[in-house]
Amino acid sequence: MSSKQLLNRSVIGGLALLTGLYLLVFYWIVPRYRRPGQMSVVEALAMDMSTMRPPEGVMPVVTEVVQPGFFSVKVTYTGSVLPWSEEVVLARVTGRLTWMPYYAGDRIRKGQLVARLDNAGGEYAAREAQAQYEAIAALHERHMAEAEEEEGLAEQARAESEWKGARNARWEAESLLSEKEAMVKEAEKMVDRADALVAEAHAMVQVKESEIVSAQQTIAQLEAEKEEAEKDVESRQYEMDAAQAEMNYWSAEIERARRLYEAKAISRDEFQKEESQYEIAAAQLGKARTEGERAKKKVLSLQAAVAQAQAVLKQRTTERDAALQRLKMAQAEKEAALSRLNQARASLKAARARLRQARANESVALAAVEQARARLKRARRHILHAMALQGKAQSALTVARIIRGYTEIRALTDGYVLERLLSPGNLVSPGTPILKIGQLDRIRVQAFVAQRDMGKIRIGSRVFVRSLDGGSARPATVTAVFPMADAATRTGLVEAQLPNRNLRWLPGQSVILKIETEKHDHVLTVPNEALTQFNGQPAVWIAVGSEASEKVDYTCPMHPEVMRDQPGRCPVCGMDLVPKRVNPAIRRADSETVYTCPMHPEVQEKKPGRCPKCGMDLVPTKRQTAQTKVARIRLVRLGPTDGNRTVVLDSLQPGDEVIVKGWVNLRDGVPVKATEGKALMLPASRPAIGEGTGAVPPTHRH
Repeated sequence: MSSKQLLNRSVIGGLALLTGLYLLVFYWIVPRYRRPGQMSVVEALAMDMSTMRPPEGVMPVVTEVVQPGFFSVKVTYTGSVLPWSEEVVLARVTGRLTWMPYYAGDRIRKGQLVARLDNAGGEYAAREAQAQYEAIAALHERHMAEAEEEEGLAEQARAESEWKGARNARWEAESLLSEKEAMVKEAEKMVDRADALVAEAHAMVQVKESEIVSAQQTIAQLEAEKEEAEKDVESRQYEMDAAQAEMNYWSAEIERARRLYEAKAISRDEFQKEESQYEIAAAQLGKARTEGERAKKKVLSLQAAVAQAQAVLKQRTTERDAALQRLKMAQAEKEAALSRLNQARASLKAARARLRQARANESVALAAVEQARARLKRARRHILHAMALQGKAQSALTVARIIRGYTEIRALTDGYVLERLLSPGNLVSPGTPILKIGQLDRIRVQAFVAQRDMGKIRIGSRVFVRSLDGGSARPATVTAVFPMADAATRTGLVEAQLPNRNLRWLPGQSVILKIETEKHDHVLTVPNEALTQFNGQPAVWIAVGSEASEKVDYTCPMHPEVMRDQPGRCPVCGMDLVPKRVNPAIRRADSETVYTCPMHPEVQEKKPGRCPKCGMDLVPTKRQTAQTKVARIRLVRLGPTDGNRTVVLDSLQPGDEVIVKGWVNLRDGVPVKATEGKALMLPASRPAIGEGTGAVPPTHRH
């Protein structure tokens, strides 16, 4: 077919007709006659039917309002009861057990006689008698040695008394010698001071003589300067008189020149010359007066200086006379000091002779003291020897009595008989156990704890102890954490102590220990049965009131069950969340019915009609009450758990109402109503919440 045939009028007209019909149908007929909200064929084919759900009624649930409070994490282990302390009663000598009337459970007091042995046929009594005789002999020997000591003490006292007298005499001689030596030194110092005073007085006389000469020279110089200054005053007075006469002349001359100038008899230059001469004369007069005043002041100052110099001369003359008098007195003191020095030297010689005699007497007395001390030392060694013999004998006697006392066996602590190990009639030897006594008024509880919990337990941690048969738990604290672990079981030993009133617990009994590992204050917790999972993440259901439902929620266009209270992305498909606001105008009262579309649940009307999107008839929902709330799911971040409750770290606020039971078949936005837990029938199994997550455990476990 040629191009001319394709481009003929009929082909072109047919194409234009088809194009016009297409535009007429899709851009005028379809928009005009399609109902508002009705989907097109393409939109209907692209709609995800898996997200459509029929309208739901009110679901009964059990809720709990979360409030911040104290929360502690505890681990539970089975432990054993041990006595506070155990005493194994042992035989300490050889003998036959003749008496022991106590059995397991009997109360024993400290020091109570619990068993008796025979005395080996009187052997222990014979040993005791022999030891007693030896002790008496040793005591007699000690008395004899003590008598020798008393004699030695008396002799030593006499010798020491004589030695003390000689020593006191030596001390007196030494004191006298020191006194005389001090007197000699003092006399020598006095002589030296007298020499110094004489030299000082002589020097002072010479100084004053030189000062007198200097003062006389100063007066002569000042007199000469005063005469010169008086001549200068006369000269200055002459100059001042001449300057005054010159000033008087030019004063009269300047007045005459001013009158002539005013009369224009002379020129301005001539007047200014006259005026300058007048100023020169005034300046010379001022200078002369100044120089005259200065010359007069100089004369006055020189007169004052002369008077002051004459006063100094008079003072220096008086001081020289005083210095001459002191020189005479110093020479007299020097002669007296030399006389005292000679007397002190004679006394020092006599004191030295007396000290030599006192030292000789002291040496003789000291030799007598040493001899007395040596005799006393021999007596005391004799006493020590006697005391050693007595101690040996007394020790032997004590040992004999102790050994004989070992035949009576007594308890060392209070407690109860735990086990009777022997019966009367058996022959025992030292170290043979007879009874086991334990203190049960206070007990120790021990448990083997896994390694994962050992690092969280500290001395002082709280413990709650409960017996296996039930009953209330008793609080205690951890008193010991043994610093080693069992290589086979990977466990460590933890111990707590607590009182055991009325013997509630017995040794060997199994108990349950709940040990506190963590403490948190002001945290939010929820029951573990309220925890679920959404797309592999922990979550909880909460019941939101009608006033809270009026806020803007954000949902995914492809997954309407995803609800958030702020913008974000869908955790399932990653699409942006879009706002979804429930129309406040359709909030219903207690007796109001709401009509919705089975295919579009977000479409809600107050009266019957058709869906504006798909044209289906709207159907009524179940009537709700004012107590009806809406279920919302929230992803949470979990903290520690104690097996019953778990800490929620975020996404919950104090006062939120968490759904504890009845959340298995819930969907986001479904109306719920709180009811009593006993009236709620729960299903046998609780499936996980999430899209395509498989068999995900619904509860959170640590």
